[in-house]
Amino acid sequence: MAKFADNFEGWYKYAERAAGRPPRPLLVEAVTLASGRDAALDIGAGALNDTIHLLGAGFAHVTALDGEPIAQQIADTLPADRFSYVISRFEDFPFPPATYDLLNAQYALPFIRPDQFDRVFAAMLASLKPGALFTGQLFGDRDDWAGTPSMTFHTRAAAEALLAPLTLLSFREEDDPDSQTLNGTAKHWHLYHFLARRD
Repeated sequence: MAKFADNFEGWYKYAERAAGRPPRPLLVEAVTLASGRDAALDIGAGALNDTIHLLGAGFAHVTALDGEPIAQQIADTLPADRFSYVISRFEDFPFPPATYDLLNAQYALPFIRPDQFDRVFAAMLASLKPGALFTGQLFGDRDDWAGTPSMTFHTRAAAEALLAPLTLLSFREEDDPDSQTLNGTAKHWHLYHFLARRD
């Protein structure tokens, strides 16, 4: 069984391996559907690959939110007038209401603590403008990391209920017991990929 260790060194090594990789496919799809491009929030921005894609796609301002400054060197090269690098726990970030045209949370939402998840997720939804898009993943209850006290996991029914306030444009369950993490560790991935719109 794969194990998850939440520490700066582990996240920094992840960012090193992820640097320069293409943007996540769900984000690419979301960008093509975005009706507004004033502001985007990249939640769990990691190596900033998705952030760079959002800037290149013409968003006027992109905020990259991460718990650790693992991509500070890359952040320092991005345009200061269009980009903000915010180092904060997701639980502590003050999601401003009705602000964002797109929320991108690739493999990030499960790292919200269970006792804070509902509050933080509701704040994320409230930060979407009407017509804005939200894309990311929720981890399923059969994932190898399920049971990690600091992480949140969902059954399919719970995931669908959580997204019910939005219009789902796509929802795909992935249950792969023979996969691995980016660093090559064997892992059973169980997750729900979603792309949704706030009407």
